[in-house]
Amino acid sequence: MLTIKYQIDKILEKFPETTIIDSNNLTISLFPKASLTINLNRYPKKPKMTLPKKIQRILGDFEAFIPLLRNWDKSNPPLLSLVIGALKQSIEMIAGLKVHFLDKTIKDISYLSKNFHPKEAFCLLRVINGSLAEFIIAPGSESSEVSTIFLPHRMRHDNTLVASCHSHPNKNNNPSSTDLHTFRKFSVNIIMANPYNVSSLGVYNRLGNPIPFEIHAFDLFEIEN
Repeated sequence: MLTIKYQIDKILEKFPETTIIDSNNLTISLFPKASLTINLNRYPKKPKMTLPKKIQRILGDFEAFIPLLRNWDKSNPPLLSLVIGALKQSIEMIAGLKVHFLDKTIKDISYLSKNFHPKEAFCLLRVINGSLAEFIIAPGSESSEVSTIFLPHRMRHDNTLVASCHSHPNKNNNPSSTDLHTFRKFSVNIIMANPYNVSSLGVYNRLGNPIPFEIHAFDLFEIEN
């Protein structure tokens, strides 16, 4: 089992601006004006993690983004520095600052887009451990060569589905006025244009402004293991 000292040492290594309040309480700077506080008094039970109220309101149940945090196993606790890293990446995406893809997700949406061609494909992407790691086909969605109909009222609420993704059968990955209307419903919006690969990817926030993205070969926790 990982000791408190080991956990704290790893947090300091990854987040050097961390403030140690006492032996069991830390404040970790995630962004210039946003910090995470962690209380380890009950460790190896799940630590208490507190975000600023404004970020907490936006995220909702942030444990849903990190399965190993939600299903915390006190007999085999995960490395907290990775949990914090996954939380930071999740916040970056929901705030529309930066998007993190798993490589397999890019391959999945490329495959989906090619299979729907010459029609548009549409799916939603789920954040898991700080990356867009899974796609689902929205129930009731219909596609044609020029548009996709998406019926959000047929979806059960799921705050992990942070991104929309659709294909453009042409080579233009810029959003249309109809796309911009859909964009308002999601933190991240992706357009994969023909020929359906990473070079034809457009990534936008809910206002339709381009945002940077990274592609990761592995899940954060897979890298550690």
